[in-house]
Amino acid sequence: MVEALADRSPDVAAVALIDGGGRIVAGTGMPHELVGLAKIAGPLARGEAPAEFDDVTEGTDLLMRDFTVDGSAYVLAALGTRVRRMHDCVRGVSRILS
Repeated sequence: MVEALADRSPDVAAVALIDGGGRIVAGTGMPHELVGLAKIAGPLARGEAPAEFDDVTEGTDLLMRDFTVDGSAYVLAALGTRVRRMHDCVRGVSRILS
């Protein structure tokens, strides 16, 4: 699902599915971008301001959706300027994880 989202979105450098513990469940992109997403997505979803935000997002945008499956928190996050059908990916991932 994550790779399909990236394939549909040519302006995206990295996409990651991150669990509530900040671990990458699935992802596509350069390793340093995925690690950066993992560092900032969870804290941002909780309303916190991670110190790494500016470094990770320099020159690009951060797009993300947080959601829960069976009480577990997840974040779908992407670096880029436009993500196509992110909500559909969240719905698909939710079905897979439940």
